[in-house]
Amino acid sequence: MHAFVLFLALACSGADPVDTSTSEPGDSAAESGDTSDTGGGVVESDEANRDGTCTFNRDCPADQRCGCTEAEGCACEDGVRGTGVNGVDTCTDGNDCASSLCVEGADAYYCSDVCTTDADCGPALPVCADIAFVGRVCIREAR
Repeated sequence: MHAFVLFLALACSGADPVDTSTSEPGDSAAESGDTSDTGGGVVESDEANRDGTCTFNRDCPADQRCGCTEAEGCACEDGVRGTGVNGVDTCTDGNDCASSLCVEGADAYYCSDVCTTDADCGPALPVCADIAFVGRVCIREAR
C-alpha cells in the first residue's frame, strides 16, 4: 500500500502536484457521511463549501472549483471546472478534471475520482483504493 501513496501525486487545480496529506479527514464528500450518490460511486455534498476547504470540485459551489497550493492547501476558488473523465482522460493538473483530481497512471497522469468498487473506475485507473486523508479513489495497478 505504501507504493500507492508514494506514486499518488494529487493535483487539485494547481500547476504542480499537491500532497493532500495535510487535508483533514472529513474534508471530502466521500468522508463527510453524506450519502447522496450520483451514480458511479461519486457522492455529491449537500453542504458544499461549509468551511471553504475542499478535496474535489463537488465540495465547492457550482460556480467555483477546488484549487490547491502546497503552501495553503485546498480551498474553493473562482474558475472553470475541468471536464476530464475518471480513468479515461489524461491531465496535467486538477483543472483538467471534472473532479479536480489528477493522479499518476501507468504511462501518464489521468483524471481520477471517488469510487466504491473497481467497477466505478476507468481503464487507465482500474483500482478503487483507500488513500489516507482523501478517501476511496481510482488509482493505477501496482507495478
